[in-house]
Parts: sequence; C-alpha cells; structure tokens
Amino acid sequence: MKYQEKKVIFLIFFALISFSAFGQDSKSLPASKWAQSFENYLFNLGSVSGKFTQLDKYGKVLKGNFWSNGKGSIKFSYIPQSELIIVIKDGLISVKEFDEGPISQYSIKDSPISSLFSKDFSLKKFLINEIVIQGNIGTIELRTKKNSSRNSVFLTGDYPNPQLRQWKLIDTQNNETTVFFSKIEKFNFLDENFFTIN
Repeated sequence: MKYQEKKVIFLIFFALISFSAFGQDSKSLPASKWAQSFENYLFNLGSVSGKFTQLDKYGKVLKGNFWSNGKGSIKFSYIPQSELIIVIKDGLISVKEFDEGPISQYSIKDSPISSLFSKDFSLKKFLINEIVIQGNIGTIELRTKKNSSRNSVFLTGDYPNPQLRQWKLIDTQNNETTVFFSKIEKFNFLDENFFTIN
C-alpha cells in the first residue's frame, strides 16, 4: 500500500474517532444536572394535553387523553369516553368509573404526583432515592420515606434534553401503575371547572 493511501486511511480513521468522542462529550451530562433540568422542564411546562397508555400490576392496558392546567390539576379521560375519569387536584385523586357512577376520593398530599405539573413541584420536597441514566433515557425515583418504596414515583424522560415519557407510581398499598405519555402539546387555557368531576 502506498504511503499516500495509508495516510488517507489514517486521517479518516482519526476523524471518525474524533467525531465519535465529540458526540459523546457533547451529550454527557451529570445525573444530578439532568435531574435539575428535568425539574425545570416540569416547572415550565404550563398547560398541556396529550395521550397516555396505562399499565397496572395485573398487566391490564388502558388508554386515553390527559390535560394539565400547569397548576397541579390533571385530568385523565379513558377510552371509551365516560367509562373512567380520574382527576388529580388539591392533593386528592378523584375517580369516577361510570357516567352516572359515584365519585371516590383519596388523599395524595404526600405523593410527588400531587404537584408534578405545577409551579409548586420541587425535587427538594422529596427524597431522591436514585437517578439512573441509560442511553437516551433517564429515571428519577422520588420517595416520601427513605426506607419505603410506598407512595413513591419513578419519573422517566429523555436524556440529556428532558421530556416526560412515563411515570411509575407505587401507592400506599404498594400497588404499581405505569403511565406512558405521548403527543404532549401546550394549549392556552382551560377553565378550572374542567378539572371538577360532577
């Protein structure tokens, strides 16, 4: 092989290594910094709507639409319409299973999801049990008690530029529910009455 050919191959090889290293450096972000940027993302999200897919501990899959007013109120409307509605508001989860059915309410004041989509959300209010970065995905586990996974939530988003992808909630009964979010879009305004179940 001629000297010039060897030189060209070496330069191409060196350029590929440099480009790869540059890509890794530009993407690397300490886990704690990413968690802070995720907090900022949620803080500034404002009023949004989107779609969700829910998976419970039995493997049952439900789908629907959700809305948040950016003030801590979140509404989940399951498909088919009017079969099940869940509203998170003022530290309570309100559940209505049928159009004419009764409304059940449960306190979630100690849970991270009670303020997740609001200006009141702060990582400092909860115990960060773990931050895991795997490829393009990061997950933060927030707990209310250090030695108990009950009443905790796992928030998962894109890395290094956070965008909410899912949450996994472990309630006070140690039941696990995972909600996958998609097509999150901002909107201008929804009346507060929209987040009231009648």
